[in-house]
Amino acid sequence: MKNNLYDKLKEYGNSDIYPFHMPGHKRNPACGPLAELYQYDMTEVEGLDNLHHPEGIIKEAQRRAAALYKSEETYFLVNGSTAGILSAVSAVSGRGRKLIAARNCHKAVYHAAFLNRLEVEYLYPPVLETFDLAGGISAAAVEDKLRQMAEAEGISLDRINTLAAGIIITSPTYDGILSDVEGIVKAAHSFGIPVIVDQAHGAHFGLHPDFPRQAVMQGADLVIHSVHKTLPAPTQTALLHKNGTLIDGELLRNYLRIYQSSSPSYLFMAGIDSCMALIEAEAEERLGNLLSYRKEFMERVRSCRFIRVYPSMAEKKDISLEHSLWKNSIQEPGRLAISVKGAGITGQQLYDILRETYHLQMELSASSYVIALLSMMDTKEGFLRLANALCEIDETLCRRRQPYNTKTEILSCQQHFLKTELKLSDAFMTEYKLVGLEEAAGQIAADFINLYPPGIPIAVPGERLDSEITALIKMYVTNGYTVQGIDKAQNIKVIANLQ
Repeated sequence: MKNNLYDKLKEYGNSDIYPFHMPGHKRNPACGPLAELYQYDMTEVEGLDNLHHPEGIIKEAQRRAAALYKSEETYFLVNGSTAGILSAVSAVSGRGRKLIAARNCHKAVYHAAFLNRLEVEYLYPPVLETFDLAGGISAAAVEDKLRQMAEAEGISLDRINTLAAGIIITSPTYDGILSDVEGIVKAAHSFGIPVIVDQAHGAHFGLHPDFPRQAVMQGADLVIHSVHKTLPAPTQTALLHKNGTLIDGELLRNYLRIYQSSSPSYLFMAGIDSCMALIEAEAEERLGNLLSYRKEFMERVRSCRFIRVYPSMAEKKDISLEHSLWKNSIQEPGRLAISVKGAGITGQQLYDILRETYHLQMELSASSYVIALLSMMDTKEGFLRLANALCEIDETLCRRRQPYNTKTEILSCQQHFLKTELKLSDAFMTEYKLVGLEEAAGQIAADFINLYPPGIPIAVPGERLDSEITALIKMYVTNGYTVQGIDKAQNIKVIANLQ
């Protein structure tokens, strides 16, 4: 593609213009091992446009991305999907005082609620107990929540849009599970309520007929795509799409200026633009190859007795559904949820074995499964290595007479509801004290406690902790999971002087 952002940066870097401007490396080869990259690291000079007021090459690049995703407006994000989520929630915050959010949303959603002093009403996903996965959010669940909120406030349902600022869901989830975006949009729009879809892990949707439709085409008002998560682009790059009339476009752009750096990386923007060109030309073929590799992988692991892989929408066409929840909790093909539930080991142990013995690095470990993230840049050899490793591990589990000496049935944080006692923004700013986990039950959380990755809160400021949740936190820590919001002495922050 001619005249894209990368070409423009290359042209400027190869010119004889001497840079009496930022960045301070001045494209000097003496800068060290990254000097070659610095040749394309520019600032807002003549001809390179300005992300916060695009009129030239960046504006055209964003238009190309919008056309590719069938969006009315698309914005480049250089502060990741986090900036997109913060901007999106802020843009709806003046429409009402409550944000309706899926409980398994990323922590950035909670941070946005805090910054905008929004109360949060939760949509709890069902739990697919066979695999310990959180299912998708249904349109019926949204409709029930709207009715409950109207009744609790003593207002008629047709006035619910004066209370609810917006609805935000994550689809797909970190585990690749999809929600009924189209149904949720239809239900929300019937009351004039905007829908935000955190589709950070679905930037590849809509680029191949056997992958899900992307949320822009399903009617969502604001959609966030992390370009780097599943597409060939630099880490920290993302897109924000705006559609319809429920969102004030100028207000959204103002928040993007607030939450994005005033010195945006041209390397990142060129990475997004180049990625858009590549997927326009090659995505369908490459994603077709990915589906072929996945199908062969599934055939290879079918004989495993203890290790199971959650079937994606690709496999569900060919299998008998034994569990009715699966029908409404579809996984997209870009994830492998590899379960060891009932096998005598935890997800963390499988994660460690794959990394240390087979040199296969998974995306994350959960209580009883690991997630392998797939993309159009995967190779057949990578799938083969993983399949062979899982078959060998399964064979070892079959021969093992005694299970590993560990508790493997760990309750998911998505299965446990905590009572909200204080507004999130109030609790986060209130005086706190540190207490040990054993003393925390019955007290009110003063900080986020997140299992990371994926960054979904186990507890949110303002929620009253109970003995089950403190036992869950201890179990995660004991089994080697990364838990944010707890120090090395296993102390957490709780509200001081409040019972």
